[in-house]
Amino acid sequence: MIACVISIISTAAFIVLWFWVVHRELRARTDTVNSAVSQLAACRKNHLQTRGGPEEQDSKSILSRSLDIYHQSVMLYNQTLLKPWNRIPGFLMGFQPMKEGENI
Repeated sequence: MIACVISIISTAAFIVLWFWVVHRELRARTDTVNSAVSQLAACRKNHLQTRGGPEEQDSKSILSRSLDIYHQSVMLYNQTLLKPWNRIPGFLMGFQPMKEGENI
């Protein structure tokens, strides 16, 4: 009886810890994507303001780098979510794969 209770407690603790670690990792990736979205919006605004001016080429290259960062952050989030040990807890906690451009 004691061994059964200990195994149930150990299993429950393992599952809670597993879900907590996955949630923390996916939340960090989601925050990275959200940060990239806000950075991309600021870069787009800056690029629109500098159109036709001497800094247009610089703002265009910054916008291009910002767009690359956004694409990479979405890709890393999706890769993290689809890892076998993250997939089940991630979907049960409501994390869904992101499509590029849906947050912009």
